[in-house]
Amino acid sequence: MKFKQMMGRLAHVMGPWQVAFFAIISWLLAGVALQTLYLWVLSIRDDSVVLRGLSDSFIDLFGRGKYNNVVESPVLLLIKYLITLIIALLIFYIFYRLMRQRKLKKQLQTINYALGLGRPVDTESLVPEIRELEVNIEKMRARQRNLMKQEQEAQQAKNDLITNVSHDLRTPLTSILGYLSYIHDDRYRDEVELKYYTELVYDKAKHLHKLIDDLFSYTRLESAEYTLENDRLDMVELLRQLVAEFDGLARDKGMEIVETYEAENLVVSGDGNQIMRLFENLFSNALRYGEGNKNIDLAARKEGDFAVIDVINYGEEIPALDLPHLFDRFYKVDKNRTTTGTGLGLAIAKSIVERHGGLVMATSKHHKTTFTVKLPLIQM
Repeated sequence: MKFKQMMGRLAHVMGPWQVAFFAIISWLLAGVALQTLYLWVLSIRDDSVVLRGLSDSFIDLFGRGKYNNVVESPVLLLIKYLITLIIALLIFYIFYRLMRQRKLKKQLQTINYALGLGRPVDTESLVPEIRELEVNIEKMRARQRNLMKQEQEAQQAKNDLITNVSHDLRTPLTSILGYLSYIHDDRYRDEVELKYYTELVYDKAKHLHKLIDDLFSYTRLESAEYTLENDRLDMVELLRQLVAEFDGLARDKGMEIVETYEAENLVVSGDGNQIMRLFENLFSNALRYGEGNKNIDLAARKEGDFAVIDVINYGEEIPALDLPHLFDRFYKVDKNRTTTGTGLGLAIAKSIVERHGGLVMATSKHHKTTFTVKLPLIQM
């Protein structure tokens, strides 16, 4: 494995002809270096009385033939070739490092040029270290693009929020100012008309107050600094309380809330006030858009580790194109900005559910619209 990696690195730095060329040059230079070293050793021997004496003593003792056989023995030849090979490898490694530095410099210049033009770089031709550097640079550039995109989306969302809030605040405020001008200028005919204008102003002021309250709730839920309470909530008991609260409003509209609880022990952990706000928004939505003389069905059950609650109203279906946007802030299916809703109720409901680790979804078909809330149960 290491040999393959080494050959791979070598291939990234040198081509086949360069490897062959530098291998031959390295071998020749190693031979020259070894021969120079041999002559240098002979020179030292000839200049040294002790070494020359040892050589002469060996020749006198064993003879010139024996001496030549030892000098030219296969072992010494093998040692000679091994030394030559080691020197050749060292020289080749020096050539490799020089070529590598040259290629690294060239590739860095290429990357700098490409970065300056914003062009991608072909990483396949790069050496491993430069390839890793280029990959990391591309990751940084991708993260930077994502951050810029998120910043643009956040800026656009902020602009949309300001536009929508300005529009929704101006509409009731314009009506309030108009009716108050009639009262201020004494343009009403009698006390009956005065009371009529006063009630209109009061209704518009209540709508304005609810819009501001919903906007405050939504921005607070979207804030990372806002922390939820960690209450132990019995969902069946909580839903029964809400039914008792909304039962009178439903009867005024000729409707009835029908409860179906398939499980009694549905205990979740969360902020009781926010969970109440969640279902208040869903109940209000069901009462607003459900047709008269029809029931509002409320069902609760257990699915795995989740408590599942359905709030169902009957009436006009929500178009399929509008369903994915129901929980967007200020989104209204009828596109009529003068309706009594603030366009924030379902967005607040979604934020509350998601802050509790749950899920909310909507389906609408066969004149039946179902809002389904899933909240994680406490493991008993």
